[in-house]
Amino acid sequence: MFKLKIIVPFFALLLSGCVGLNTVSLTPVPAQRDHQITATSSSWNFIGINFDNAFVDEAVENLKSQCPTGKIEGVYTKHQTTAYALIFKREIVATAYCNEA
Repeated sequence: MFKLKIIVPFFALLLSGCVGLNTVSLTPVPAQRDHQITATSSSWNFIGINFDNAFVDEAVENLKSQCPTGKIEGVYTKHQTTAYALIFKREIVATAYCNEA
């Protein structure tokens, strides 16, 4: 029973996360807003050491694939980091409008 009193709070602390919003970017929102599109990509790292930023390119390509014949406008991006003890998740969330060209 004593082990359970120690283990449960330890895992609760370990599994909880703290989210930090790093940057927000917004381009001018167009008057014409045909279709809203959203893309998300993420990257995990240990103790905050980042080896690349390729996950950002994934979000860009995902937005482009959702609007192959239109024009992407009104882009709103968020870069956020969630910390779980020694492991970090960096995430890009991009929302935009796909307007017909």
